[in-house]
Amino acid sequence: MGGGDLVEAANPGKAIVATLLLSAFLVFHGVPGAAAVAPNEPNNTVLEAAGPLLANQIYTGALETPGDRDFFYFYVTSPSEAQVTLTVSNFDGGNGEADINAAILDASATPLSATAYLREGESRTLSLSLPAQKYFVEVVPSNGSGHGYSLATGGSAGAFGPYGEIEGHCSLARRKLAKALAALNQAQAKLQRATARLRRSGYGRPGARREARSAHRKARVKVRTVRSTVETARQSRQPWCSIAP
Repeated sequence: MGGGDLVEAANPGKAIVATLLLSAFLVFHGVPGAAAVAPNEPNNTVLEAAGPLLANQIYTGALETPGDRDFFYFYVTSPSEAQVTLTVSNFDGGNGEADINAAILDASATPLSATAYLREGESRTLSLSLPAQKYFVEVVPSNGSGHGYSLATGGSAGAFGPYGEIEGHCSLARRKLAKALAALNQAQAKLQRATARLRRSGYGRPGARREARSAHRKARVKVRTVRSTVETARQSRQPWCSIAP
């Protein structure tokens, strides 16, 4: 699993970004007519994490109290490692010093890459290479409260993918395993018949014994080959079929 690199990111300049940030500002500051609760709440634990985060999107949130913790989740869905980029922006001062911390966590909530003391008006990008799995993003205040922030997702193919892609990989692997197991049953049945033939050939002509031995050897080789295929098919279920929704 590749380590994370922290690089500076330019502030978003597109109209959609400005609209999202303005909407979040209205929500977080209680402007009349705005919603009373920040988006994605409650998401204060890994079990309550909001998501999944999808590629090339912008998500907003708020750290409403000094002890608030916001969690999100996302999936890497490519067979090979994907380059994941997450740009974190602190766009609202809040109460006290407006610093926030953000981290990308693995499925066991162990930090993989993090940035600390992100000041008001500052953006930073976490970038790291990750294999297929479920991951989490944690955002917490380092000082003060009421911080508004945004998360912008990006990266290579398979970064921030939908869970349906993981289900597809798992379903394909299961079909391959079922096919391999059926082939193994056929090969083992053929070996049993070849074994019985070999035993009977002991009472027959020399030529019949040679043919029976040859058929028995081929049947054993076939069983070994198909067993190898079954093992490969079993391994192909990982990690897909073990990734929780």
